[in-house]
Amino acid sequence: MTGYKFKFEKILSLRNKEEEQAENKYLHLKKELNEINQQIKELELEKEEVFDNLRTDNHNINSHIEMRDYLKRLRIVKIKIEEKKAEKAEAVKKQFEYMMEKKKERKTLEKLKEKESKKFFKEFLAAEQKELDELGRHYGTGGR
Repeated sequence: MTGYKFKFEKILSLRNKEEEQAENKYLHLKKELNEINQQIKELELEKEEVFDNLRTDNHNINSHIEMRDYLKRLRIVKIKIEEKKAEKAEAVKKQFEYMMEKKKERKTLEKLKEKESKKFFKEFLAAEQKELDELGRHYGTGGR
């Protein structure tokens, strides 16, 4: 009897590659989202520094005006980054769902492969047992 060959092996291989690509894209998007979160933290720290300067340096009016203008620009930048964060979070969510779908497809094929290989093995063992029984009968009747 010849060895077992899964008839959907190429499809399974393709599903593995698709899942791997989906996971890589998910990780990349997640990394970008973390970078955006880091930018927001840095903006918050910068904003706090400006507030500290405003509290401590209350003698120079021009400096005060410049810092307030700078705070307005920081707020605008933060709003834009928050919008980018929301978009990226949505992309991460969609990519995660896509990745899970690809994982499910791969697992389905792997289970099919496992079932077919068990079935093949049982059939192989049954054929071997039948052949051994025939040999036993043949030699049991005197080898004729």
